[in-house]
Amino acid sequence: MSTERAAPEPDGPPGGSGNGDRVLAGIDAGGSSTRALAVAGGRVVFAGRGGPGNPLAAGQDALTASYLTALAGCPDPAAVAACVSGAGGARERGQIADLLADRFPGASIQVVPDYAGAILAAPDGTDVVVIAGTGSVVCSPAGGGRYHVSGGRGWILGDRGGAARLGQAALEWYCADRATDPEVTAQVRDCLGQTDWRGIVAALAVSPNPAALLASAAPVLTAAAEGGADWATTRLAAEMSALAAVTCRHIERHLSPAGQVRVALTGGVWASPAARAAFSHALAAPGSPSRARITILPDPLDPLDGAIRLAGLVSQPD
Repeated sequence: MSTERAAPEPDGPPGGSGNGDRVLAGIDAGGSSTRALAVAGGRVVFAGRGGPGNPLAAGQDALTASYLTALAGCPDPAAVAACVSGAGGARERGQIADLLADRFPGASIQVVPDYAGAILAAPDGTDVVVIAGTGSVVCSPAGGGRYHVSGGRGWILGDRGGAARLGQAALEWYCADRATDPEVTAQVRDCLGQTDWRGIVAALAVSPNPAALLASAAPVLTAAAEGGADWATTRLAAEMSALAAVTCRHIERHLSPAGQVRVALTGGVWASPAARAAFSHALAAPGSPSRARITILPDPLDPLDGAIRLAGLVSQPD
């Protein structure tokens, strides 16, 4: 699926220009965690972290707790910019904006989808950003403050290559084949607090946020793949091939068919060398129509950089 979605994109110079020593706060919120950063005069003055911040995945009480935990101790900012997974709709953006306004009543506040923040964090010349955090999505600028967006739809119907799908693949294998590797068993215990398949099924069934719980098991798959385990490399390749297919379809639909395409990566999944390698290999496969013109940028993006830049834009004096 590919859509164009609007997200506010203020005019003005790059973030921070003309802000002096005023505090600017940026938030990167996803299905598993909420990260916050505050800067003043080019210096980091606060960093915090909370629980899941996606308004489609967490209830109001849990959502409020996540943001308040991430922002506990943050000095009052002149502006707050939140780049939030699941905030593609006006209702969800308003929900987060109200929460932040209660916390910082004197601040200018802007809430955008996570992909808008990722694009703001990308270096000049980036054509496409592939986000693989708890979920996954492919995005590119469409002009006029709009974005082309492909994929997503949550871990049940989409999000291929995201951490929830990687964790799901690992746990499906584990519960079916009853791993005898003590290291894998220990990892599963660390993630879910148990190793019996019945207990794992029950934990997922009653979890208020199964995507985050599944995502916690993603390192089981990536670590095993990096160790050369066949079961893990096969399943990781399948997920990354699916995400590469979404990326190629996005490129063919929305970018010039003759031009080179610079692709940036962001999200926790890309911390795994095995995941990056599997994705790169899938993009270069003979069946990929875009393989000859794709360049993957070497360093993953941090959406918090985009959030801070956006906070600098919205805090410009009138």
